[in-house]
Amino acid sequence: MDEKEIEKDKEHIVVCCSEEGAEMKEKVREKVLLKLSERLEGRGNVVMTRLNDEDLKQIDALVEIEAFKSRSEAAAFFIKEGIQARQDLFEKVMPTVDEIRKLKEEAKKSLNVVS
Repeated sequence: MDEKEIEKDKEHIVVCCSEEGAEMKEKVREKVLLKLSERLEGRGNVVMTRLNDEDLKQIDALVEIEAFKSRSEAAAFFIKEGIQARQDLFEKVMPTVDEIRKLKEEAKKSLNVVS
């Protein structure tokens, strides 16, 4: 999302906060827009998912107030946020996953040699 798109989308973000004034609201709005644009870059893969009623209600509420353009955009944002929040888990598990992938590839190659 370039600066022109961010500027255009500013009017679509709703920010709720106490009576701290328009300047504070604008700063929060800009931080949200920046975070959204960073988190939603490069979304070219499709993932189907099933949500319970309460989660869907929450996603739809954010789409309704135009904090997100679509359910897909909202879901992508929250998946990204969840991954970032548990980065420690992924750092711990990825070396093992890489080794499993390597072993699977070696097994496939050995089967092709036998055939």
